Amino acid sequence: MLGVLMLVKIGWRNLWRKPHGTLLTALALGLGLMFVLISLGLLDGSHEQMVANRVRLGTGHVVIQPRGYNDSGSQELLLPFRAVSATEEFLRTEAITPLVRGTSVRLLASGLLTSAANADDVQIMGVDPKSERSLSLLPQRIVAGSYFDDNQRTGVVIGTELARKLALKIGSKVVLMTQAVQSPDRGATGAVGGVMKSTLLRVNGIFRTGVQPFDAHVIQVPLPEAQSLLGAPERVTQLAVLLKWEGEAMVVAVGLRKVLTGASVEVLPWREAMPALAQIFLLEENFNFLMYGVVLAMVGLGILNTILMRVIQRRFEFGLCLALGLRPAQLALMVFGESLALTTISLAFGLVLGLSVEHYFATAGLDLRWFFPSSLPSALVFDPIIYSRLSLTRIFSSVGMVFLTATVISLYPALKAARTKLPGALKVF
Repeated sequence: MLGVLMLVKIGWRNLWRKPHGTLLTALALGLGLMFVLISLGLLDGSHEQMVANRVRLGTGHVVIQPRGYNDSGSQELLLPFRAVSATEEFLRTEAITPLVRGTSVRLLASGLLTSAANADDVQIMGVDPKSERSLSLLPQRIVAGSYFDDNQRTGVVIGTELARKLALKIGSKVVLMTQAVQSPDRGATGAVGGVMKSTLLRVNGIFRTGVQPFDAHVIQVPLPEAQSLLGAPERVTQLAVLLKWEGEAMVVAVGLRKVLTGASVEVLPWREAMPALAQIFLLEENFNFLMYGVVLAMVGLGILNTILMRVIQRRFEFGLCLALGLRPAQLALMVFGESLALTTISLAFGLVLGLSVEHYFATAGLDLRWFFPSSLPSALVFDPIIYSRLSLTRIFSSVGMVFLTATVISLYPALKAARTKLPGALKVF
């Protein structure tokens, strides 16, 4: 044991025989770890913000809707009464209530919105204003007029792009036309399915999300107005659930699937309800892992180059050590200790620099408008400032991977030092 400690001590001293080279190498390798930590923190932060914004503009973390609606989008598909009541009862249970931030029922359809100047096809969302405020991002994006009052039963809220195309402003009159549906459990009596119906509405508010398709085609009307227009009183298409933590989406979805077994509905967490967004995240994660691998390779090659050059330059020294009785295994251990010491210094530099920059991005954020001065990509329009979210798991895994990579690569210079042969190593050229 004493011999090992002595070899480690000698290796540490050897490392500082050229302090400038050691510090520069450690700083360069530390920058690699810093970039890994910063990129992972910003990636996780952007994912968290994007999910939070998208689910509040879309289906929530979990959505309950008629089976097949995700594929067909048919407005004829409506939720059974029993499914709605069973879902609401499940969400009120003691175990689930603490997880839920808000719920909202919606009646969805397609239609034609006509003004005095023009007409355009729209996606109709019949909503309950009070519950929609607890779930949707849209009420917070009103740029003109106001959102619906809690008990409001008529009116329409439209996007800025649609308002521009139809030359509308607050208080303008529009005609909304759509095809009425026939509820499957109402029987033939009073059937109105297939009949074109229309209603006169006034523009209550204008919103801007920054997502062009949403601002150009989506409108919201109070739920009673939509139900009357579609001929589907007390019926809805979706029940969206917003949770306090995105990670609980699958747990709640599985519980709802058990409760709604046998009902003609589908319960989808946001990754299944919005597969395109999930694919974007998967692509970004794969790209990030690729970059992670490149940084690890750079760190490993930096360690290999530095230690290997030291071994080649000290061939005479190693030969002298062998001549004085040092065994090859001890020589390899000494060089290996130098590599681990250099790796430890590099990790310390990387952690100090990386966590310092990450703390700045976690508090002040990274303003993407620096990189996109004219316009932001559609995925970033909600929050142009990204806040870093770096977990302890990410930190430990990053440090562990860098340390493991450097340790494995350090074996080669150590073995090369152990293969030093006498008397050739003692020749002076």
